[in-house]
Amino acid sequence: MTSAGFYHYYCGITAQPNDEDQYEDFGDFDIHLNLVQRELNEKEPKRQPHLETNYFHEDWLEIVLRFRVSFRDGSEDINRFIDLVTESLESHLNITIVDFDIENII
Repeated sequence: MTSAGFYHYYCGITAQPNDEDQYEDFGDFDIHLNLVQRELNEKEPKRQPHLETNYFHEDWLEIVLRFRVSFRDGSEDINRFIDLVTESLESHLNITIVDFDIENII
């Protein structure tokens, strides 16, 4: 826990595009991912979500998610935010999330 009373969650997300021809290249996908990040920041500014493409291939994606959690937040709050992230990614990017792992909490 930081001195400010927050934890940072680091998550790995593995996904498959529903349409392999949807994104021309990494740059095209990254633009759309940044739009999802902006939307999440507008909906949940206190979480300070950050999305980053870790690996891009036409049939496989790896995304890194970092977000902030207050020590006062309960597991329901955290799960609700994770659900919001997965719904936003799947609907806006037209992908299917195959795996979502919380890799580290600092």
